[in-house]
Order: sequence, then C-alpha cells, then structure tokens
Amino acid sequence: MAIQKTQAVLLSKRYIRETSAIAVFYTEGFGKIKGLVKGVRGPEARFGLYLQEFAKYDIVYYEKRRAETYMVTQCDLKDANIEIANDLYRRLKAYYVLELVDKFTPLEEASADIYNLLDWILESIRKERFIDRQIIVFRLKLLEYSGFLPQLESCVNCSKAVSKDARFSVRMSGLLCSDCEGLDAQALRLSKGAVATVNMIRRHNIDQLGRSNINTGISKELEMLLERFIAYHLGEHLKTQEFIKQVFEQGVI
Repeated sequence: MAIQKTQAVLLSKRYIRETSAIAVFYTEGFGKIKGLVKGVRGPEARFGLYLQEFAKYDIVYYEKRRAETYMVTQCDLKDANIEIANDLYRRLKAYYVLELVDKFTPLEEASADIYNLLDWILESIRKERFIDRQIIVFRLKLLEYSGFLPQLESCVNCSKAVSKDARFSVRMSGLLCSDCEGLDAQALRLSKGAVATVNMIRRHNIDQLGRSNINTGISKELEMLLERFIAYHLGEHLKTQEFIKQVFEQGVI
C-alpha cells in the first residue's frame, strides 16, 4: 500500500458507525479521493470538531489496490474558512461550489487547475461582495477544465463565424447563427457581449481574471445558460441549488 500526503479541501462527509465517516476530498496532488476517517465522533474524537466541508486540510492516506475508499490516518486542519462557516449565505454558496466539483470530477484524476480554481473560489466566497459573479467565472472555468465548455466563436452547425447576437443550443452544445437557429426551438438568446465574456474568461487563467466585472445584464444571461447547460449534462439539478432557491423564496436570507 502506498502512503500519500497532500493538501485537500473537504467536499462532503457521511457518518457511518459510531465514530467514523466516509469523506470525499479534492486534493492538490491526486484529484478527488474518497477516504474512511476514524475518530470523528464520540468522547475520544480526533477530528469531529474540525471535519467541516470547505475547510482545508493536510491529509495522509493509504492507497489500497482495487479499492475505491482509502484509509485516512491523518487529517490536520489547515484553514477552517471561518468567514464562510459563520455566514449562512456564504456557506450555502460554498456548498453549491463543492457539489459542482464533486459532480464534474472523477475519482483520482489529478488536476492542479481544478484544485487552484476551488481554492480561488472559496477565497472569493469568504471575502468578495459580488459572490454570484465570481461563481459564474468559476463554473465556466470548471466546465473548461473538465472538458465540457463548448467553443463560442462559430456556429456549431455550419461553422460560420458568429460576430453578433446569436442563440445557444444546450442540446447541440454550441452557438447557432441566424441561418441555423431554427434547428433548436429551445435555444437561448445570447448577446454579443455575453459571448465575448465567455470567450474572454476562457482565454485567461484565474490569476489574470482577478475580480469579475461582469455587468448585471450579462450575468443574468450567463446564469440562465449555465443553469440549463449544467443540468442537461448532469441529467439532474443540483441539490444545493434547489435548496438555495427554497431558502430565498422563504425569505430566510
């Protein structure tokens, strides 16, 4: 069995038995892993007070051959992200981000880009004012890094360059020019500015993008596009997204 040590963000946990939990981490060195963590509950708990989603840890785990779940033997808290934990709005947004990463990443497929992106968005959630705009950038980059973000420079059907307002077909995963828009009656109208914004985000890395300056109108367009596009490719709506909608509808936040 190989022993691995890495930095990791906790995506989710599920308690089992009396003192243990199955935890899913996104690690800096090895991508997403699933591990058994003992001593998380009970009078002699080692990690119970700190085993919190969106917190960052230094972990040590044993790889097992032909096993999906590893044994986590060390789980040292590095950053609890207290600003997120103590704010309901920020906490809900963080849970949404974690679920997205979990859904779009397979086990044990390392990606420094995705780990750095996750680190960046959690830092944005804990500090920024316009969190939703940062999350738009996050989703576009996550789709890019996981291979789902389509090219938005030409028509997906005829390959003609698109230089003005167009329609985006979720089903065909691309833009439709004015000559081809009839191929999908449910295609979403996408302004020239929204298309340019997506292409700009795709061309730059997170360090270059910095704080998002997406205006309100384009934010609304991209929000609708991303919600439908992600649900279509996952075959389901995210649980956290539905819960957040209910919370806002009930006026809790």
